[in-house]
Amino acid sequence: MPQASTDSLKRSADLLLNDDKEPARKRVSPVHGDRRPPFLQEVLNATGDVLLSPQAPIMASYLAGKVYQRLEKRGVLREELPVGLDTIAHLDRALANLKTSIRRFAPVERHLAELTRHLSWQGGRSGPFASINFEKSHAHAVIVGPGGMEERSDVRLGLMLMAPYSRFPDHVQFHSRAFLLLSDGEVCIDDGNWERAAAGSVFFNEAGRKFAMRCTAEPLLAIWCHIEDASL
Repeated sequence: MPQASTDSLKRSADLLLNDDKEPARKRVSPVHGDRRPPFLQEVLNATGDVLLSPQAPIMASYLAGKVYQRLEKRGVLREELPVGLDTIAHLDRALANLKTSIRRFAPVERHLAELTRHLSWQGGRSGPFASINFEKSHAHAVIVGPGGMEERSDVRLGLMLMAPYSRFPDHVQFHSRAFLLLSDGEVCIDDGNWERAAAGSVFFNEAGRKFAMRCTAEPLLAIWCHIEDASL
């Protein structure tokens, strides 16, 4: 098989990513002068506080530390991105739940709500063991990174949303990632047992390991991040 086809197949296995080509390299610059919008910076600050806290798993904090070191410089801000998916009808409910579930995020819930209106949401691709009509019950968006509100090619920080009673397909991730759950859910890594995870939980998934998530009566909202151009 030609190398280009092999690379495309490998990339398509990671269901949190929809881009099949290498992103164009974007410059970054120090975050003073033209600063980030307050709603974006407040969400990044709140996320970083949780991911880098002493309570977070060591490897998740290690990876998040590398991401946030790079975020000290700002990428190119984009304007007026389309929203448009039926799945995000569940977003208001997830944000309402967030107000009472994570103390650090309660003051920035309105900033997160504002941020979601500036994101380009994409439907998820289905896969093994996915819930019925998964393509219509899941959406994800890039906050910072290729195709995000802040366009850059060195890191990616994204947001994922699942409708109630949804199960994310089993798939192999080829980036090491740190996850922060903004809703209650369940996680399964590398064919292990399903583990209940409350809102505010942080976990780490190493590149090359299988991953799946699911939720029950409430929608699931989560933030994740990885380094785009290097692996741990």
